[in-house]
Amino acid sequence: MIIDFTVSNFRSIKNEQTFSMYSENKTEHLADNIVFPSGEKIGVLKTAGIYGANASGKSNLLLAFHALSYLTFGSGDLKEGDPIPSYEPYLLSSETKSAAINFEVEFALQGNRYIYKVSYNKEKVISESLDYYPGTQPANIFNRAPGQSWKEITFGTHYKGGKKRIAFFENNTYLSKAGNSADAPVIIRDIYRYFRTGIIHIGVEDEVKSHDWKKDERLVNAVSLAVQNIDLGIQGFEFREKDMSEFKFPSNMPEKIKQRFIDDFGQETLFHHYSEDGEFALISENSESAGTMRFFHLMPLALTAIKTGATLIFDELEKHLHPHIAEIIIRLFQDPTVNTKMAQLIFSTHNVSLMSPELLRRDQIWFAQKDNGATSVYSLDEYDRSTVKNTSPFGKWYDEGRFEAIPRLNYAAIASALKDE
Repeated sequence: MIIDFTVSNFRSIKNEQTFSMYSENKTEHLADNIVFPSGEKIGVLKTAGIYGANASGKSNLLLAFHALSYLTFGSGDLKEGDPIPSYEPYLLSSETKSAAINFEVEFALQGNRYIYKVSYNKEKVISESLDYYPGTQPANIFNRAPGQSWKEITFGTHYKGGKKRIAFFENNTYLSKAGNSADAPVIIRDIYRYFRTGIIHIGVEDEVKSHDWKKDERLVNAVSLAVQNIDLGIQGFEFREKDMSEFKFPSNMPEKIKQRFIDDFGQETLFHHYSEDGEFALISENSESAGTMRFFHLMPLALTAIKTGATLIFDELEKHLHPHIAEIIIRLFQDPTVNTKMAQLIFSTHNVSLMSPELLRRDQIWFAQKDNGATSVYSLDEYDRSTVKNTSPFGKWYDEGRFEAIPRLNYAAIASALKDE
């Protein structure tokens, strides 16, 4: 689980910003929205929503999670001298446009708390470290100081059980190389796997689709029940194989890519609707609404994250969805009888109706605001509790501008530019 994430000099985020899923209030308002992954002292939120005007930096904060994940497992594939593709510094200042990007993430895994830090520029990883909490104080697992090669990296006494010193280029993180090595200690392989499969980022324009779910009978049944119970007029669905015999694959196409293509396009989904005479009519997915298909593809992804205990990071959760349907997704993550593996949902949204004290706590509501081109993030929990209470109308007050992070509109200027002279 993500506990804290600190970012500086990434895209529109210039100065250090911390987004936190940590909750100090254990038994207060909506206690079921908190879980305790490493003992009763550390409460972690299951969901959090980020609000803000267009271009305020919400997406950039979520993309920072994606960049972090890439560094921890994808950068190990870079060849010597390759630029690091996730290097996207803040460009509106001469001080930052060629400076290092810095990430720090605190997370919980298998009952332990860890802190991973990485600093990098276009050409190389400058520094990197991993600590964990065997008790109240952190202990170092490995530390890569500026200028150190793979031969000079240092290791803590708690890092045991395998080959630690593994070669890497200066544009690879140590975690990405050691975590993908069968010789490495189990602890580093587990953390590598967490970043590779345990954090799922879905951008605004990304295809919302979970592969292989159609082979899981329990998941298919769960999705079927979901689409039947949200008033889409659907009574079920079935999968039908397409005739791919006339499709010619390139002779040099790797088998893995060929199979993925067949999984994506070799099967169609037909939805069951009642006709006027009470019989089933089969409707193709091309004839269903964008909202129906969005929900149909989103549910397997969400349920898989819940089943595996992953963190699902979703930019514009409500896209094509009615507010009440988006609320269902959030409630599934917050329901302790459904979410038993400590899965998380972190999302951006413009849907003010989700900003409800019946659904989200103060510390689950975050804002992104841009001033002079730089993004800052802050939580509703930072406001005075005597003024903004757990029963306050969060959404109404946000609409009124009390929490800022809304568009600054000048209708008169727009209208004036369009008037005939």
